[in-house]
Parts: sequence; structure tokens; C-alpha cells
Amino acid sequence: MQVLVVGAGVIGSVYAGKLLQAGHDVELLARGRRLADLRAHGLVLEDATAGRRTVLPVPVVAAHRDGKRYDLVLVPVQREQLTGTLPLLTAMAGHPDVLFFGNAAGRTAELTAALGDRALFGFPAAGGVRDGEAIRYALIPQQKTMLADPGGPASARVARLREMFHDAGFPTREVPAGVRDATPYSHYALLRSIEARFGLAPLGHAGDPVTATIPAIAAGPTTHGASR
Repeated sequence: MQVLVVGAGVIGSVYAGKLLQAGHDVELLARGRRLADLRAHGLVLEDATAGRRTVLPVPVVAAHRDGKRYDLVLVPVQREQLTGTLPLLTAMAGHPDVLFFGNAAGRTAELTAALGDRALFGFPAAGGVRDGEAIRYALIPQQKTMLADPGGPASARVARLREMFHDAGFPTREVPAGVRDATPYSHYALLRSIEARFGLAPLGHAGDPVTATIPAIAAGPTTHGASR
């Protein structure tokens, strides 16, 4: 499958690397210092649980190449950056499926209106930190990669994505259309637990007194001196 990953942070880097190792054609779109690091060092991934470092030669671009066609565009960017990706996504040749991969709460209607039935939504099952040119990460066995198609459950598109992610080492779960969680507790608990695992102070609502950590995720090796 031809995949473009828009955003080379922790999630984008981890999923790009695993998909590349599974035999897919993957490109990473990055900017600034992260773009320079990828060009100079390749995609450097450190499995914090296994203590294993992997360097992968992944194609990296600073902008979408006109006329280039993809089967899937993976968009693992922060919620406030989602709208800013729409000019790029709407102009792509071939109109590939787009998987918004992260917290899209309150933005799904806007994104679906802009892209129509191309829009898919998901949530990753990994966390980590940037440490120089490397991404230090941990997969979260208690969390499956979540996928949802606004057009309805059990779609052929989601079935293809589930197979793709499964082959790359990510168990998946499909979320039926229309299912919503009225509380942010589980999301912020997950973030707080990942931050605790890597010895980072919790940010935003992850630091609220009512947000607890998940012991099975928070326990494990930590790293120091890492940057987000």
C-alpha cells in the first residue's frame, strides 16, 4: 500500500516505521528540525521496552509532491492542527482515503464535510518522546489501534486497514459509527500514564487532580533529558 504520513512526531514516526518494515511504501512529511534530523539520520526508533534501536531509511518530504498518488494518508497531528491539513488533503491527486489519527473531538463534522467519504478516524496504541534525532517509544498492549468509518460499521475500507495494521504488529478494534464517549477521562488517563512511563510532567488536562494513571502502562523504564 502507498502511504503518506503527514506529521513525523512520535505517533507518525512509530507507525511509519512499522508499516515500512511490514513492506508498505511509506513517505513521511515533516518540517523544520524534524525534517533535518530525518534527512541526516534516517528514521531512528528506540523501543523503550525491549531496549532495541532501529534505523530505517524512509523517504521524507517537506511538501506533497504534485501528482503523487497514495492509497492512504495517515494524519497523526494534534487536534488544533487538523484544520490546517485540509488544503493539502483536498488537493491530492487520486483522492486517497484519509485516516485522522488522534484526538479529533469536536472536529469530525468539519473534517467529514471537507473530505466526504474519504474521511476515517482512529486512535493509536503507542506513546513516547523525542530524544534528539531518535523517537523513544512504547507500544501499549492494553490499548488497541482504534478505527472508525463514519459511513458505517464493518466497512471494506476498515477491513483493509485492520489487515494492514495487524500485519505491522498493531492489533486493532473497529468502533461502531455513532459511538461517543462523553467523558475525556480515559483519554487523559492514557496520556498521563504514557508521560509517567517516560518520566515527564503531565501536560494540560492530563495533570488534573482527577486524572489517574493506569498502572500497567505507567510502570516501566523511564528516560531523562528527552524533549517532546
